[in-house]
Amino acid sequence: MSVSQFPEIFEALLKERGLTEDSIEDFLNPDYGQLYDPLLLPDMDKASQRVIEAIKNNEHIVVFSDYDADGIPGAVVLSDFFKRINYQNISFYIPHRHDEGYGLNSGAIDECAKRGAKLLITIDCGISDVEEVALANSHDIDVIITDHHEPKDVLPEALAIINPKRKDSSYPFQGLCGSAVAYKLVQGIYGKEKFGVKEGMEKWSLDMVGIATLSDMVPLVGENRILARFGLEVLRKSPRPGLESLFRKLKLDRKSLTEDDVAFMITPRINAASRMGKPEDAFKLLSTDDQVEAERLGEHLEKINNERKGVVASIVKAAKLELSKREILLGVIVIGNPEWRPSLLGLVCNSLVEEYSRPVFAWGRDGDDALKGSCRSYNGYDLFKLMESTRDSFIEFGGHAGAGGFSVTLEQLIVLEEKLSLSLETLAKGDRAENSKNTLAISLSDIGENLWQTVVQFAPFGTGNEKPIFKIPKVEIKGIKKFGKENNHLELSLANGIKAISFFTTPTSYSTLLSPGIHVNLHAHLEKSYFRNRPELRLRIVNIES
Repeated sequence: MSVSQFPEIFEALLKERGLTEDSIEDFLNPDYGQLYDPLLLPDMDKASQRVIEAIKNNEHIVVFSDYDADGIPGAVVLSDFFKRINYQNISFYIPHRHDEGYGLNSGAIDECAKRGAKLLITIDCGISDVEEVALANSHDIDVIITDHHEPKDVLPEALAIINPKRKDSSYPFQGLCGSAVAYKLVQGIYGKEKFGVKEGMEKWSLDMVGIATLSDMVPLVGENRILARFGLEVLRKSPRPGLESLFRKLKLDRKSLTEDDVAFMITPRINAASRMGKPEDAFKLLSTDDQVEAERLGEHLEKINNERKGVVASIVKAAKLELSKREILLGVIVIGNPEWRPSLLGLVCNSLVEEYSRPVFAWGRDGDDALKGSCRSYNGYDLFKLMESTRDSFIEFGGHAGAGGFSVTLEQLIVLEEKLSLSLETLAKGDRAENSKNTLAISLSDIGENLWQTVVQFAPFGTGNEKPIFKIPKVEIKGIKKFGKENNHLELSLANGIKAISFFTTPTSYSTLLSPGIHVNLHAHLEKSYFRNRPELRLRIVNIES
């Protein structure tokens, strides 16, 4: 165990995470060798054997992945595998988010049949696609489902279903993301057949697993902590031209890359491809070996991400205007507009959850005129359980504790908010709900490299392993300024040259609280910024009290 200059804070952080003496070392210093045997996953033996058989018989394999920052990196993991073994009778299918929606669909299955597919492998989807798998079977296409979403009562009749959340699963960890399950499949295959590939080469795909794990709101504990930690290590030295292009455009110092850089800089650009254009663009960016193509695709993703920001901002503005007209807000917010594109509503939900501190369900209309939407959780509530408890309110729904998607009829929509809010009152909160409220008291003079070294031992932070919140009482504000291209970020100057910042916040956000010379109680995270390659410790504002 590391020695800390702040033993009380160190102990408090251990206690918050429920770490015992036996588990502390594994948490602070995760070891790749602690990953569980992939053969413990249900159907892994059968699935890996079928892939090996397909390769040896030169059968056409189609990899069908979801279109988000979990599914696309997972497709790249399999692309890496097939490139390493020099197998070329392979194609990829990523559905159009707006026109085809989430998961397998009959048109996609027909297309796979036209390609001559004999084996279809899903990434981050498929667990609910009973009819579509039956259609694939009728085309004599074997289906291997790799997924991490909650299974429903009836499973598809696939050749193999690899999902740690299956009711009959004895796998020791249920929280893997979709890309991690795909990575496990690759491990399972290599465990049976090396195909002449050097031992451990699959670890170079951990950059993709790291991106997906940090993007998909899965808990950063257990295996996910190991995958996120080693995923970041590989990201810092990954030879992929597409990542190099992104890092350069975003002015990211890859040597100091953090989980925040992934979540706030890389993930949105991967997702922008499906939200505003073609998801294949993100897949090609991450999988290409061509520097010129990587540069072109990097420029393209940056352009459409900027377009996406503008559209999302206008939807959020309209949603807030609508909510301001409501006399009361219930425990769950349901809001939508037929003009809103469902593909953008997860981002809208994130903004509204932050603003209104409650779960949000946002809906729009897709290309088939169906009412579809996204939802995001707040304060540890399990969204999937919430939707299950009101299953008659949806045509269909899916997802996990932190995020999900749904479709509804107009009649169901009328009473959806009331039903969800009533169910929320009886729904048990997750452990995260309580942990997120803990604050640790420090003084401004405590802020320095020693405190940072205490905190950073617990990184990477995310769902289930939240950043610690420090309370600094009676801090004098020395100066206030706005910064950023649109002057929409806030910086407070404090004593000892310390800065406290908040993005997308202005001084007026805190009304009359802020002016030079006044003292406030500051709640903040401690972080180290490497902007323009200049390391700087600073505070990230969570709340300000008078």
